[in-house]
Amino acid sequence: MRRLILLLALAAIPASCSKPAEKLADPVAQVRTAPVVSADLDETITAYGQVEFDPAGLRALTAPFEAQVSQVHVRVGQSVAAGQPIVTLTASPQTRLDLGRLGREAQVAASEAERLARLRSDGLAGDAEVQTATATAQTARQASANLQTLTRGGQLTLSAPAAGIVDAVPSSPGSLVPAGTVVANLGAAGRLNARIGIEVEDAQRLRPGSVVMLMGLHDQGGMAPSRVASIDRRVDPATRLAALLVPLPTAGALLPGEAVKAEVVVGTRTGVLTVPRAAVLYDGDTPYVFLVSGAKAVRRPVEIGLELTDRVELTSGVQADDRVVIEGGPSLSDGMAVREAAATPVARP
Repeated sequence: MRRLILLLALAAIPASCSKPAEKLADPVAQVRTAPVVSADLDETITAYGQVEFDPAGLRALTAPFEAQVSQVHVRVGQSVAAGQPIVTLTASPQTRLDLGRLGREAQVAASEAERLARLRSDGLAGDAEVQTATATAQTARQASANLQTLTRGGQLTLSAPAAGIVDAVPSSPGSLVPAGTVVANLGAAGRLNARIGIEVEDAQRLRPGSVVMLMGLHDQGGMAPSRVASIDRRVDPATRLAALLVPLPTAGALLPGEAVKAEVVVGTRTGVLTVPRAAVLYDGDTPYVFLVSGAKAVRRPVEIGLELTDRVELTSGVQADDRVVIEGGPSLSDGMAVREAAATPVARP
């Protein structure tokens, strides 16, 4: 009886329970890819500097005689029009003494020339004496007149010879300035340079005409494309850098004194294989990419050449038109099944 019950129980077990378990499907990762592109890449260096007035466009206002600065009519950085007063100078005590002395010397020399002329008419002086006295009187009179003209009678206002921007006013009111001293510098608003500091070894590689992109460092700073005008290979003892001189466009967004960053093209590599920067992954210090081949991810070690902001040159490990994974790569393993999302079109640089 017990044997009959056992047989009936075994017969009640569903036949499906005796089938082997089904094998789980392999995971499939969704990725996005981009092609390996053959392109020309510009090799650049990044350097920093400052916008300054072109020295060729600077106009210096100098004191024509020893004077005191009576009044400064402008502020540094101010735009001025042609003829606008900049600095007023007043003759110094020494200059006023010189004015008086030269005036007296001219009077004495004229009187002496007249006296010798009378004596010659009486036969008491020769022609040579009269000629010498006359020449001396003319020289003294001219010297006195020149200083009178320079000082405008003791006070002179220097005006802007052309429209520009006040770059410097070295002396303040009351300062004593010798003759020839620069009392103001005016820069031409449309003639600006950027002086860019560069490493000495980079200065050896560059030539006038190299392409430069200048960018202001402040928020929403302006940008200005240009080319290197000249290279100052003298090394600044403070910074240990040489310098590039780069002219700015006339209607640029960069201002005198503004700090700028420069991207300078030092060479071009032609026909190199490039991928988006996002395609390159690292295992420690070793770079690699994932290719997609036959719906499988293929891990491929690579060697990196030139690196730009958005693209990287690969010197080994890939071929033109291979498709590299640019999204989803960190979660992949070699040989893993993948499914591509909509292909990302990549413009050839």
